[in-house]
Amino acid sequence: MEIEVSIDKFVIDYKDVPHSAFLRVYMYGVYIHLYFKNFRETEGHLHTLRIETRPEHYSHFREILEMIGIRASRVEFVNFDVAYDIQTGLENIVVIPIDARRNMTHFDTTRYFGRSDQRKRNGYCRIYDKRLELAKSKGIYLAHELSRIEVVYKVNE
Repeated sequence: MEIEVSIDKFVIDYKDVPHSAFLRVYMYGVYIHLYFKNFRETEGHLHTLRIETRPEHYSHFREILEMIGIRASRVEFVNFDVAYDIQTGLENIVVIPIDARRNMTHFDTTRYFGRSDQRKRNGYCRIYDKRLELAKSKGIYLAHELSRIEVVYKVNE
């Protein structure tokens, strides 16, 4: 059985970034999700800039992120999603979480381990029919079965 592993998304926080540096990244226009000024940061002019993206998009704005990294007081890894693509149907996949408190729920053909408020917590897992998702969202039709397991990895501190 062939399994392909990839990093699907990763998240990094740049601490104490000025608004002008945030605007330079915001106007760059590549696949990136930006969050600036955490709701708990009410005072001052330096705030947290959170960036979520796929690893291959980081190279498009490397120069700007290096500038932000220099201006930030620190850079913190937050989390990343690892995707396991397996050429088999969902009926052949069994996932047993180490944490017995992870409840399994279903939505359509997707299985989730963990509550919806735990989506960015370490160990959150979703399993779905990647072949069906590619057909619906991108019009790509595969001749073989393809299932995806996505797991969130996050530091404890």
